[in-house]
Amino acid sequence: MPVRQLLDRFAGSAVTMTVYGSEPDPDFVDRLESQRIAVDWQALPAPDSESFVVVRQAGQFAGAVRLDVLRGFLSESPLQRRARTLPDPDEDVQLLLSSLTNTVLPSLERGSLLATAHEFEDRAYRIGRGTLRVSFQSLSTFRAQVDRYRTLAADTELDIHIYGRDDWDPPAIPGVTVHTISDDEFARLWLLAFDGNGNATDKCALVAEETDSGQYRGFWTYDPPAVDEILASVATSF
Repeated sequence: MPVRQLLDRFAGSAVTMTVYGSEPDPDFVDRLESQRIAVDWQALPAPDSESFVVVRQAGQFAGAVRLDVLRGFLSESPLQRRARTLPDPDEDVQLLLSSLTNTVLPSLERGSLLATAHEFEDRAYRIGRGTLRVSFQSLSTFRAQVDRYRTLAADTELDIHIYGRDDWDPPAIPGVTVHTISDDEFARLWLLAFDGNGNATDKCALVAEETDSGQYRGFWTYDPPAVDEILASVATSF
């Protein structure tokens, strides 16, 4: 499937992080290095709440984020994610996502993907119009998100399309079109793409492929051509 080719296209992204905080945490350094991120830890006499991380892509400054935000993003399970209603933007997560855009991370947890999806859903909610395409892999996975998407559809004029294996019959929601899929390759993808209602600065997408270990290899992007490519590929395939 063409959208999978984007995983290979962005796989060569060179990301480095400099951590400014208390004594190095070997386990967390290992977690970052498992994402193919080079880490330099600069010890500072500061509490964890004041520790931060400078992110560079290809040697260029990409952003600075709180260490506890990065740690939580990479380690939380879906059950640890707090329940969120719309709208509920998380500015710390937004900054983190912006710093790591177009970067393929090879061992993402479901909680990280859920946090990313929530931020992009919130963006679509605030824009209020446009097309949102989401693959939950299996429709049964959509079950836990039904109330959220019912609100998303009721409060906006979004054209929402949900994709997944036919293993559950979701309730009818005005404004939401459900598509069943049988393509095993596509069904391995957790995907969300929003067209920004045609505004290039509001476009965003998440693409992640489930690996044999149950984790995900994925990336997110705000690049308009990449988002358009993802949207077009999904729309024409199903």
